[in-house]
Amino acid sequence: MTDVVGVRKESGVVVCDRCVVADRPLARMRGLLGRKLFTPGEGMLLTPERSIHMWFMRFPIDAVFLDADLSVLGVREGLRPWRMASWRGARSVLELPAGTCRRHGIRSGDRLSLTDAEDAHAKVLLIVDDGSPERIMVNGRGSLSAAARTADAIGDLNLPIDVVVLPDEPGSAGSAA
Repeated sequence: MTDVVGVRKESGVVVCDRCVVADRPLARMRGLLGRKLFTPGEGMLLTPERSIHMWFMRFPIDAVFLDADLSVLGVREGLRPWRMASWRGARSVLELPAGTCRRHGIRSGDRLSLTDAEDAHAKVLLIVDDGSPERIMVNGRGSLSAAARTADAIGDLNLPIDVVVLPDEPGSAGSAA
């Protein structure tokens, strides 16, 4: 069975909520081949891997090269079909929809973490910047995938949105945020 995880930055910002872990040779070789699109909130983590190819691909992607501790070694944004990319010292490659790295400010030195994609005890803060002096903030508890679907729906309104996963406070398991 294929593992699906969430990926977030050390600050708690959700990078993708539905990331397929390709940790077997056939899964890594196939990767995203045959797909017609790669939607926001999706990702693929190829591990172990230090290079990727874009042969026969139909869309550009962002590639994040990671070391064994999931620290970002390098980023290739907007990698187009029929290209190749690698990074010395990389142990895995996170493939994301084009523009994701820019949107979330992913750069060398950042540290990422993997979470349960259906973590029912995550405290999530949605921040919407509608251009007014005050930001709209929605604070709640739920799964990362539900928060990402809500963020995608708000993003469809062409409003910038960030999703931040807040750490649980000791003794607060199951309590409302």
